[in-house]
Amino acid sequence: MTSRWGTSGRNSRALLAGFFTGFGGGLASLGGGTLLIPMLTDWLGLSQHEARGTAMVIAGFTAISGAVGYGLHASVQWDTLLWTGIPALICAPVAARLSVNWPELTLRRLFAVVLLLGAVALVLRGSEPANGFASGWPDLWLVLVGVVAGVVAGVVGISGGPVLAPLFVLGLGMPQQLAQGSSLTARLPAIASSIWENQREGLICWRLVPLLGLGDVVGTLLGTQLALWLPEHRLRYAFALLLVVLAVHELAGRPGQPDVDHRPHGTYP
Repeated sequence: MTSRWGTSGRNSRALLAGFFTGFGGGLASLGGGTLLIPMLTDWLGLSQHEARGTAMVIAGFTAISGAVGYGLHASVQWDTLLWTGIPALICAPVAARLSVNWPELTLRRLFAVVLLLGAVALVLRGSEPANGFASGWPDLWLVLVGVVAGVVAGVVGISGGPVLAPLFVLGLGMPQQLAQGSSLTARLPAIASSIWENQREGLICWRLVPLLGLGDVVGTLLGTQLALWLPEHRLRYAFALLLVVLAVHELAGRPGQPDVDHRPHGTYP
């Protein structure tokens, strides 16, 4: 009886984690890495490395569902898939391989720094519509953003939202909804390559994927509809505030937990 209740509770947490992740992905372009990693570590007991790999799989659900939802409302700039997605595809597995043995505390701190930088980029945009500073050389800017997003995806496990959307807004002057829809699309190649690399390292807990994915798809579709309804400036500032809250959570860490590398050994908690 205890074992069944434990399994049921774990399944419920996985389903809720997937839903919250999808809702955040659709509403604020924050998906697998940004929202799900803390829930996988704190709710489901995965190590930071296991959470990074598993979150990348769920990020794929978020990206595909969100791209469809935003695309149906003409809120995707499709050339970002090429100019940003391909550099990210190349850089993500290299970064993941180089960082596979980094301490968990280091990964959490890097995660927090990326979130804070994304928030700053959004606030710097201001409240009035304006062209981004890179609007004269958009293709080069998209390539540079792809390199940064790929490195971050590989090292930290963030699929792109805290990096892509703020840089699309700041550099190209995209409205927040367009930036979010484009970031969901542009991250697909990096997600694919990161999944391959994390699977090679044995860092994906596949038994959690069905429930996480189901909750994620439902949440993404609902979050996308809400994001398309909200005023652009309110959505952007809400996005920035959420990044700050998540960064503070990561910097606070989990008291008393040793900074060790809990690599998988064939079983998961």
